[in-house]
Amino acid sequence: MFEEVEKFLVEEMDRREVPGFAAAIVKGSEVVWAKGFGYADRENKVPATPDTVFRVASVSKPVIATGLMKLVEKGLVGLDDPVNSVMEGVSIQTEFHEEPAVRNILTHTSGLPVHVDPTFFSMEETMPLAELIRQSAITVQPPNRELVYSNTAFNIVGYLVGQLSGMPYPEYMEEALFKPLEMDTSAFRQSKKIRDRMAQPYARKKNGPIEPVGPWYGGSNPEKPCGSLFTTVNDLSNFLIAHMNGGVKGRRVLKKKTVREMHRLQASAGASRSGYGIAWKRTIHYGRPMLSHTGGNLGWTAHVCFYPNEKLGIIVLCNLNDNTGWRPPAREALHIASGGTLAFDPRTAARRRLPRRWRLYEGEYAHGFMRVRVSVEDGNLVLERGGAKAVLEEQSKTRYLVHGGGADGLELTFELDESGTVEQICVDTETYQPYVEDTQPIDERASLQGRWVGSYVHPHGYFEMTLDVERDGASVSDMLGSMVPLTPVKAEKGRLEGEATFKALPGYVSWGASEFQVRLTLATKGGGLEGRMDLKSDTGDSAVPLALQREK
Repeated sequence: MFEEVEKFLVEEMDRREVPGFAAAIVKGSEVVWAKGFGYADRENKVPATPDTVFRVASVSKPVIATGLMKLVEKGLVGLDDPVNSVMEGVSIQTEFHEEPAVRNILTHTSGLPVHVDPTFFSMEETMPLAELIRQSAITVQPPNRELVYSNTAFNIVGYLVGQLSGMPYPEYMEEALFKPLEMDTSAFRQSKKIRDRMAQPYARKKNGPIEPVGPWYGGSNPEKPCGSLFTTVNDLSNFLIAHMNGGVKGRRVLKKKTVREMHRLQASAGASRSGYGIAWKRTIHYGRPMLSHTGGNLGWTAHVCFYPNEKLGIIVLCNLNDNTGWRPPAREALHIASGGTLAFDPRTAARRRLPRRWRLYEGEYAHGFMRVRVSVEDGNLVLERGGAKAVLEEQSKTRYLVHGGGADGLELTFELDESGTVEQICVDTETYQPYVEDTQPIDERASLQGRWVGSYVHPHGYFEMTLDVERDGASVSDMLGSMVPLTPVKAEKGRLEGEATFKALPGYVSWGASEFQVRLTLATKGGGLEGRMDLKSDTGDSAVPLALQREK
């Protein structure tokens, strides 16, 4: 079994040109396999081992959440307490009547948007954790409306850990969790001990070479709780053992009922069986419940997952982030470790006679600007998402096992109305509704000239936008508030298209992209300008909706 897991991981890492990684398999209450591969430091030929320290990015979230749950057990805070009634010194800014509760920030249902924290190469550039939260804790919708992954929410979790424990959160985590679990080489701060054992991180821009990354700090001091855990696969195995065994690893760190609360499905993606527990993503994987978390930040990627019923888990930590969204394939490795196989022949699932309901399932679905397509090919129902195709193997009339397309083993659910028409599809923690073309008419006679204003939310923050359209050109405010020309620009018949260069905010230049190539696509509708802004850089692409109004 271990040989198959190792072969699979090495082949995948070699294909991705990962300099070094470490992996461990946990069964019951024991680490049954742990090994390092490649280099912790490629330039100095230092090998990676199970005791090499990696930054595990968002795998920090279930760890810091475990710290908060210990304080919940002590009665210092309740899961359903409004965050703003508990948190001191800073608050979540919201215009909605219903405020996020502690449970919401632990389950990605707070109404906070996706946000990436800044990164600095000097601790002197960082800000207090309260200030980092103040700048980013602004809701864009009421709680419990939608699953939206939030780093800010877990920065708040860490802030609450510090406030309620009466000590900086890294110190509390060391005393309350790391010492009892004998996680002797784990910390939420970059001590000399951590630095001396830390791997060299590496990153890659689009189509560029793999390059080493200098030491950096995550946004605040103390560093952002959502992604600043430094640990080894051996240490993290102890954490996993405690979670798989009802809160016990040598000694009890959580009550059994607390662990059950963390592991149960708290917030689902639609009516599916997948979503979030407390901090953990909970999905169905090859028919089994699976708890997992991935992580990725500058120079690092990580993936931890386990089958709670079988008490089988795996940890994979890497010193490369190639800015493609790739994460180590721990899910697939876990399936192999359980005796499964990734081999699948679509012909074995193909239907000679197609179910009538498949014709109702076919079509295009969307979530924001992301579109997916369901179709029938060669007797199989197929999901096309992000340019990759996956075969859907029927498990019931509405639940399908996904093969390929970056979602091997996950479950896709069709939600139907009473007539059998698809209301939405759910896969992993994502939901997609039937795509409907915007039929609101464009006012082609409307004048575009003048000043248009509005705001938008981007993973780098909240921004005001000013768009000036004149007879001979147009300009727009960038993320720094400077007016930059749209070149070229086309403004006629109620439509505006133009391109510009936006400079990145200082805290985001370290990712390797100092500017964005921006394209605006807008049209006059209902008296305003509506459309989208596409942003491209050396490290990734994104898009945000825009709605501007004439300045009064």
